[in-house]
Amino acid sequence: MNLAIKDIRYHLFKFITSTIGVGLILMVVLTIGGIIRGVILDSATIIQATGADLWVVEKDWLGPFVEISRLPEDYYHAIQAMHGVAEASPLATAWVHVERPFRPTPLMKFMYMNTVIGTRTMVRPGWMAIPHDLRFIVIGYEPGHIGGPPVIVAGRGIEASHYEIVADVRTGLQIGERIRMGDFDYTVVGLTKNMVAFTADPVIYATLDDAQNILFEADPDLLRNIRRRTRQQVLGAAQIAPRLSDPLANQASQIAENVSLVNAVAVKVKPGVPVETVAHEIERWKHLTVYTSAREVNMQLMGSNRLILLQLSLFRLILLVIAGVIIGLITYTFTLDKLKEIAVLKLLGTQTRRIYAMILEEAVLMGLLGTLLGATLEFASEPYFPRRVVATRGDVVQMLVVITVIAVLASIMAIRRATKVDPRSVLGT
Repeated sequence: MNLAIKDIRYHLFKFITSTIGVGLILMVVLTIGGIIRGVILDSATIIQATGADLWVVEKDWLGPFVEISRLPEDYYHAIQAMHGVAEASPLATAWVHVERPFRPTPLMKFMYMNTVIGTRTMVRPGWMAIPHDLRFIVIGYEPGHIGGPPVIVAGRGIEASHYEIVADVRTGLQIGERIRMGDFDYTVVGLTKNMVAFTADPVIYATLDDAQNILFEADPDLLRNIRRRTRQQVLGAAQIAPRLSDPLANQASQIAENVSLVNAVAVKVKPGVPVETVAHEIERWKHLTVYTSAREVNMQLMGSNRLILLQLSLFRLILLVIAGVIIGLITYTFTLDKLKEIAVLKLLGTQTRRIYAMILEEAVLMGLLGTLLGATLEFASEPYFPRRVVATRGDVVQMLVVITVIAVLASIMAIRRATKVDPRSVLGT
């Protein structure tokens, strides 16, 4: 006869409600772990999905997804010809926004209202107004080279040389939808998934030419102002060389209007060639800055996301301690409620270790069932979070082990209380 099972059946409602409470706390713990993993994946996915071993950027700049470096487009030809380089692909990247009606999901509406109510005493009017634009990161790549969407979940990839884009599903854009970026309209022909920047802004892929027009083409009013200024400056020198004034003014205007720029060159190294050797050669001969893929991820993960990761990890640990305290208090309360039954068992000659095993088994069972319940709720709610949340079975197994240890330690106080029960107390002596 298992005393723990018998006692749970007798106090079934109390055990179930306590297990649900523990399960909800552990769901939050697993969700925070999933958020941490999501932040890590958001910082690494684009880098890994590109398939590049090295990232070449402007000298002394940090990289295309951290700082906006600029290089002449034709640099990638010279890098392509270097020893050990299998492929070099020019990429244009930058954050862009377009005006678009906000289409929140029911969960987003709830989260927004909860935030507005919770921050009512912290903000001023207008600070929490709903934005009416879509913010994303544009990645322009050369079709046939690395840097494009790694997977298409709906529609197709970019086939035309202009005015077609592939968007991440988190943009909310639909296949066939048209959005205006710069001076042209672009049609969504395909959708990809989980391609977001380290800020969780979704990605839109375009051809390199289109991305250059979107990102680097100056406003017409600004160009007219640049032409006027350059002509005035050049004409000021016309007294020295009057015949050169007009050609120099035209040349200066063309330089100002140049959009043949890229933000980085993604480099794939040939098998067997040391990555560090190729990086050193590029920096030496081309006077550029080169980062490995691991370093590029590190700059994003331990840059802007560093503090949020550390805080979430600390909060997760605090919640685990709280869950252990709650399991311990519940187990201790259960033990206090059945002190008379424990005294009867001792009076009847029940082995002490069986009584202690009952308390321990109930605590462990509550922790394990609570973990499984929390994991089920977490997995079921993952798709509805606005930012990527990824918990794995490995996380659940790890949590089962941790909670088992916590439950064993938490039951010690209840077991010590049970050791002090005097069997004669039942007899009134």
